[in-house]
Amino acid sequence: MRIREIKKKDKNEVLKLFKLLTNKQVNLDIDSLINDSNCNCYVLEKDNKVIGTASLVIYFSPIKGKTGVIEDVVIDKGYQGQGLGKKLVERLIKASKKEQVNYITLTSNPKRVKARRFYKSLGFDLENTGFFMLKF
Repeated sequence: MRIREIKKKDKNEVLKLFKLLTNKQVNLDIDSLINDSNCNCYVLEKDNKVIGTASLVIYFSPIKGKTGVIEDVVIDKGYQGQGLGKKLVERLIKASKKEQVNYITLTSNPKRVKARRFYKSLGFDLENTGFFMLKF
């Protein structure tokens, strides 16, 4: 089992994993993802099959400085509960430290109790941010 950067050939397997996160149609622009220097996207591979993925997007905030956002952490249902999500997030944390990020943020649906417990176990604190979003 290994964690590596995402490649073009991973697109279909990653799209299948995203279906575990959302019922919405996902348009994955794999080229932009690979070529964006602010995005660190990894896959977890076992026996040449992608069984997990997670991304770290880095941006600069005038107040917070360099900030990382963890996005789209997902492990294939058949492999959940084995500590693999932890390995992926730890890789993102390592990448954040290498990039000298000051903060890492993420969002998790309040209904996803196991996911929230998982992030807390990795040292993340639940903040009351009043997060808003405008969709286009």
